[in-house]
Amino acid sequence: MRVAVGTMILFNQDILVTDMARGHQDYQKMGLKSKKHSLHYPQSDGFVHAMDLRTKGYSETRNNLLSTYFKVLGFNTLRHVGTADHLHISLSSKDRPGAI
Repeated sequence: MRVAVGTMILFNQDILVTDMARGHQDYQKMGLKSKKHSLHYPQSDGFVHAMDLRTKGYSETRNNLLSTYFKVLGFNTLRHVGTADHLHISLSSKDRPGAI
């Protein structure tokens, strides 16, 4: 994921990673219900399998191209609002099959 984002930054320096690793307490700090499982938590391999990129304030065209870029590279993408509009990008995880 870091290589994919790093490559995208070469073309679009406005990319803002809003979140990668987090813990249960981070959900509470954001005013959200704490999750039992999240790909933002370190997985059994020691790595976090998800990150969020800011989409708020950017055009739909830019956000759709960003989502398409990550999908073409084989990542899961989901655009949604938690605390703000963002694009959630994740790897498939053997710990949580089917999780996005």
